[in-house]
Amino acid sequence: MERTEVETNVNEEVQEDYIREHTSVVDFKMITFSLAEKDYAIDIMKVKEIAKANNFTYVPNTAPFVLGVHNLRGDIIPIIDLRIFFNIPVKQRAKDTIESMVIINVDDQTFGIVVDRIDKVVGISKNTIQPPHPIFGDINIKYIYGVVENAGQLYILLDVDRIFAARNAQAKEEASEAAAPVEAPAAKPAAAEVSQSNDALDIRFISDTLAALGKFYASPINAAWVEKRYYEWRDMRVASDIQIQSEEQAREFLNTFLSPDSQRFWSDAYMNAVLSALPDSDGKVITVWNVGCGSGYETYSFAVLLKQKYPRATIRVYANDADLLAISNAPMLTVPEDQVINRFKQYLVKGVNNSYSFNQEIKDMILFEYHDCLHQNTVPDVDIILSRDVLSFIKPDKQGILLEEFRDKLKTTGIVILGANEMMPKQSGWLRQAMGDITTFSRE
Repeated sequence: MERTEVETNVNEEVQEDYIREHTSVVDFKMITFSLAEKDYAIDIMKVKEIAKANNFTYVPNTAPFVLGVHNLRGDIIPIIDLRIFFNIPVKQRAKDTIESMVIINVDDQTFGIVVDRIDKVVGISKNTIQPPHPIFGDINIKYIYGVVENAGQLYILLDVDRIFAARNAQAKEEASEAAAPVEAPAAKPAAAEVSQSNDALDIRFISDTLAALGKFYASPINAAWVEKRYYEWRDMRVASDIQIQSEEQAREFLNTFLSPDSQRFWSDAYMNAVLSALPDSDGKVITVWNVGCGSGYETYSFAVLLKQKYPRATIRVYANDADLLAISNAPMLTVPEDQVINRFKQYLVKGVNNSYSFNQEIKDMILFEYHDCLHQNTVPDVDIILSRDVLSFIKPDKQGILLEEFRDKLKTTGIVILGANEMMPKQSGWLRQAMGDITTFSRE
């Protein structure tokens, strides 16, 4: 049966409406580029500019994917090679090779990303971005925001917030996993006899909510603090407002958890406390594993203490973190003049803008490395493990894995320093020793 003229006109109008609906709205622009002959893209809102440069200044003890630093009109920025980060083979570079770079901003910090070739700006409708699939790239799917087709070209849209470990929202499936119930800390002895007591239930609900909203996981490692903090929280709020209902409230609940001088250089008072907890040793080599070193504030602070405690020893600090943004900046960390304490002075070199950097003696002690501590660790046997406030922010089953890794890597005479509000689980084969304000743990 032949189609009537009316039917033909109606179908053509429907098709035109569909095309207008899906192609007329351009609400997302991206910079496109190539890596190993595959097409990638980055949200243009993350891009500051594109540039070409060569002869980057090499920075020792950085990860292999950090090519060095570059002076971008007075700003010293780290240069990252995504090909090396994604384990994509890279041809041997000539000494003066000019590299194509996408200059991006992540968490108010600037980075240069080296790529094979920068293509163009492409405008698309955001609803055409499809979920990622492993077949679309040689890289880990968790670093892919999505895939999109434009003019017959398929682009892999990278999630630079995830790549550089910014504090962005997690994927839906991760949030769902985080919301799964975790083992609640023990209630007070009287409440433990009545498992359905109001306080015990409230602690359990709060623990579950902290996992979902704060990525903080209640377990025997932090049970004492969670219980203590719950009673403080309960006394500060009305009965109907005890439960945590937002990320802001989760942060408020957790604001007393972190160790002293977290994410900043250690104060003299805290350094004295840590120094008193370090064991005496006449060993020629002192090896340290700093797990979750972040941007390096505690690493440099601890390195100065180690140099003072063991002046005749060769000291090696393996500093690991899964935050690419932080670990890339760590080797270049500077000390503002107003944060220079007497203990630092002999180890500092004055730079520009009234800031200081640690001298080569301290820098040579430290190896900063991008690494997820839950994966296989290549550090040798160590004398000291410094892992402040790390265990509580990984899931309970993974906490056990990392503790076993600590047990495997720690020498029989070695010690572990956890966060100020973290403890090794009872009957877990660890000996506790309180030294002033610092508690250390050793193998039984």
